[in-house]
Amino acid sequence: MLPVRLASIDVGSNTVRLLLAQPLLGQTFRPLRVERIITRLGGNFSSRKGLDKLSMERTVEALRSFAEVLEGERVEKIFAVGTGVLRKARNRSAFIKAVRAQTGFSLRIISGREEARAMARGVLGSLKDRTTSRLIVDVGGGSTEIIWMERQTLRKSVSLDLGVVGLTERFLSGDPPNPAEMEALNRFVQAILAEVRRHWEKEGWDDRKVHSHLAGTAGTVTTLGAIALSLSVYDPQKVTGHRIPFSKLRRMHRLLSSLSLKERGRVPGLEKGREDLILAGSAILLNLMEVFGRSALEVIDSGLLEGVLLEGMDQMRDSESGMGNKKKGRARSME
Repeated sequence: MLPVRLASIDVGSNTVRLLLAQPLLGQTFRPLRVERIITRLGGNFSSRKGLDKLSMERTVEALRSFAEVLEGERVEKIFAVGTGVLRKARNRSAFIKAVRAQTGFSLRIISGREEARAMARGVLGSLKDRTTSRLIVDVGGGSTEIIWMERQTLRKSVSLDLGVVGLTERFLSGDPPNPAEMEALNRFVQAILAEVRRHWEKEGWDDRKVHSHLAGTAGTVTTLGAIALSLSVYDPQKVTGHRIPFSKLRRMHRLLSSLSLKERGRVPGLEKGREDLILAGSAILLNLMEVFGRSALEVIDSGLLEGVLLEGMDQMRDSESGMGNKKKGRARSME
């Protein structure tokens, strides 16, 4: 029998990603192929009109290319989720229908809490130490998810309307941005994060009882890891586990903020398409580390995409187990 293959797809506000994998024993899998395309689905988003037409077309085209990749791969199941801007877009139904019609993918929009839970599962799979409490963050195009883990148990999570696409369009118009623009962005982000901390302190948050490093995932974080390592070619194995001290991350942010878009595009490790977004993303991380007293950023390449696949595998096992129990029940009733 040919080995089963599964796929997960993450349609984010900035990037669409694909993971093709072979499930293994012990609730894990072997990655076979990973694809990612920056489409900026959340670009030019309007609360009144919803998703921008051209942004939707770019994203659907990218998903069509994923469908072509999966052709002939004997994929038994595809788990496709949408996040960020899709949660609030009034025309998301039209987008979901277009995706279904042109790719065959059934796109499920997940809540911020569902996204945080799946992301945490994907991150934990790459952490060497899972015994301590941790702060985990996923900085996305349309939202930022922050999780407080106690060992492997999710204690608190929050999904914030702090996405790098929206923040960039709202605050950073200069090339490079002027100091006033950066200051306004930092004030806005810090106020929101400070409110989260105040709320969590009432729930028992204590800096001394949580690992001093912030574990981070998604494109902004992995790009900063690649920049810190001066990678000309991205390597997830080199990036995962790399730790960027707060002071170094601040220096990186200040340098990037001083460069024009064209100059940023020549920085080794900076993924093409993130030249403008990396400033808002690094600002979110720096403010989060400052507000919560974290000393370094630990870069993790895995996250939501892997978590969605693992949760899908769980659902398939539960379904098969349920079918088995039903068959046993029918057999008993016939005896």
